[in-house]
Amino acid sequence: MKPSITYRLSVAGVLLATAGLPAAATAQYQLPTVVSTAKADSLHEAAVALVSAHRWAEAARLHRRSAQLRGAEDPLGFRCLSEAAALAYATGDRSGARKDKAAAASQALTRGDLREAAMAYLDAAWIAQEQKNPGKVWEFGHRAEILADSPFLGSSDRAAILQRISRGPAVQMAIKEP
Repeated sequence: MKPSITYRLSVAGVLLATAGLPAAATAQYQLPTVVSTAKADSLHEAAVALVSAHRWAEAARLHRRSAQLRGAEDPLGFRCLSEAAALAYATGDRSGARKDKAAAASQALTRGDLREAAMAYLDAAWIAQEQKNPGKVWEFGHRAEILADSPFLGSSDRAAILQRISRGPAVQMAIKEP
């Protein structure tokens, strides 16, 4: 028995509808991105208000959450993570500060901002040095050195990174101690 014309048309219709689904799904996905950005902005503003009230640990948590909701191309994500790291450091949470700086470096690297990524990795290495964690010092310092060698960096950015590497925590600590 041969398939009827109605059957063939219905199969063709289903195939065409299925082929059109990815485009429809993409169009529907745009709304959560806008909502996420609005929520991230709201969290950022709340974090700034908490800093003014000297509630630094809570502000750091909100900054982290704000950064998580932002897209990789949003430079405010880097800023939120950097502020979270500074606030965590101020409250004595060195591990949190180191992780936030490493996350900020990764976010900057995703955006293609090699200078900010290298500087954030060096900050993370400095905090790891304070924690007496040589493995993390080497890991983050090495990442910064690799970025400093990038052909995509300008000479002034490369010089700033290399100068910062040469003034590392070990040198700074040696200067402070008699």
